Order: sequence, then C-alpha cells, then structure tokens
Amino acid sequence: MLIEENILLKNFNTFKIGGPARFFTTIKDLKDIEELIDFIEKNKIEFFILGGGSNLLIKDEGFDGIIIKPAFDYVNYFEDGTVIVGSSKNMPELVFEACNLGYKGLEWAGGLPGTIGGAIVNNAGCFGFEIKDLVLEVSAINLKNKIFKVFKKEDCEFEYRNSFFKKNNEWLITEIKLKLEPGFDKNELLKIMYEKINYRKEKHPLEYPNIGSIFKNLKLNDLNEELIELARKDNVIRGDKIPAAYFIEKAGLKGRQIGGAKISEKHANFIINVGNASAKDVLSLIELTKEEVKNKFKINLDLEIKIL
Repeated sequence: MLIEENILLKNFNTFKIGGPARFFTTIKDLKDIEELIDFIEKNKIEFFILGGGSNLLIKDEGFDGIIIKPAFDYVNYFEDGTVIVGSSKNMPELVFEACNLGYKGLEWAGGLPGTIGGAIVNNAGCFGFEIKDLVLEVSAINLKNKIFKVFKKEDCEFEYRNSFFKKNNEWLITEIKLKLEPGFDKNELLKIMYEKINYRKEKHPLEYPNIGSIFKNLKLNDLNEELIELARKDNVIRGDKIPAAYFIEKAGLKGRQIGGAKISEKHANFIINVGNASAKDVLSLIELTKEEVKNKFKINLDLEIKIL
C-alpha cells in the first residue's frame, strides 16, 4: 500500500478547489485495509473516504489526516438483472454500459456525476428517481473496528439525500448489488439516457467546475401554505418538494459573486468556479444565500453537499 504526503486535493474533486491532504492513499485490494487501519491507529489521525468528489467542498487549508481513495471499479452483469459493481465505478460509465446491454433501471441517471459508491452514500436521485430503488445489498467495512458487513436495503436507512453511510462515515463501501431489468431495447434506453444528459447540459452550468446542487430541495410538509401557494402559482412544485433554486432565484441571488465563486445564472442552486475560486469564497456565498433566503421567506436551506 502506497501512502503519499502533501497531495493537493483540488485535483480530486469537480469544483477544482481545496488544499493539501497530509496523507493520501489509493486502496485497490481489500488486503490493504488492515495495513491502512494500523496506519490510522498508529498515527492517531482522522480519515476521509473520497469518491468522485462531485458533491464535496474541500477547505483551503486541506485535510490534516489521510484521504482514502477506493479503486474498486469492476462490474458484473447477470441474466436475471442482478448487477454486482465495485463502489468506485464511474456513474456515467455504469449507466451507459447498463443501457447498452439492455438493462433497464439506470437510464434516468444519465449524466449523474461521481461514483456509484458516492451515489449510495448520498442516495443520489433526479427526475423523480433515487438510487435506493435499485439497491439489493451494500457491502462495507468499518475502518475503526475492521468489521465487514453486508447491508440489506433496509439496513442502509435511505432518506432524501441521506443514508446510514452518510451518517456513519467510518464505513468504506466496497461493493453494491443492484437489481435491474434485463431484456430491453438498448436503443430505447440509450435514447432516454441521452435525453437526461442533454437536459443537464441545457439546464445546468456544466461548462464551469461545480459540485452540483448546493442545497436540498424543500419538502412541502416543512413549508407554510403561503409559500406553497406561491410555488403553485409559478408551477414549480415537483412531487412533494419545491426546488431550492426557486427560492434562491426569488431572493434575487442569481449571478451574485464573491471572489471566483458565483451563483449560476443558469441554475440558482449551483455555485460555479469562474476563476480560481477559494473554498472561503464558496462558503461566504453559501452563508449569504442562507441569510437572504431566510430573511425573505423565513426558511432554512439545508446543505446537500459535504464540506471537508
């Protein structure tokens, strides 16, 4: 197992922001995990498991511990629709492969960034679908006590943009078992996938470094009737939620910029890196957004992203 020192983390996330990690290692084999745990215990350091870095803001001072980068990117497809996939498998690749083989179930995730492991941790979703709907099992190892466990779907405690693994980040996900539907026309599935990709290109500021939606959408149950009626008039209610972008835009924050960080004019729930933005710039913009939205609508925006 190779452990590197002083590795710049801006190169390992989609925001292109962040200072150095004191230590950094890539885990390619489960046999390395015992050595890794011994290193963590011996040096008495914190650790963080890094996936694709598509939902993560890393602070300018970096991370005074060890960054663990899993490299389990295999996938096996079975005739009954079961798919066994390593946690590091790139989501765009997985979605394309599944659709191209005629396996239905992931086409809604066309253009979804990051890894399948990260999608599990955050219960990633869009267009009315969530990754939890496809999960059979999740295999993971606890980096504090070396316990290996296979989690059934109900053990994963999936919620809106949340899971057991997000709340208990000492668990390193190694493998996921998904249930898809085989035997579909691959051209139809690929068509849907590309429609989702094109929608993202049209609606999201993908031409700039970003980490996706900054804030969680608002549940109708958490809002007063006045706000719900306002959103209903503007036809922005999506299922049981109102997009956070709606309230950010209504607060007049589109295009607001601090340093190199800017609230996208294309999508108000995206902060984009328009030129050497620092984490401090982004955090200042997040606080400004929360304050302005709370002052105008008396609601609290909750972060969807992780801050390290």
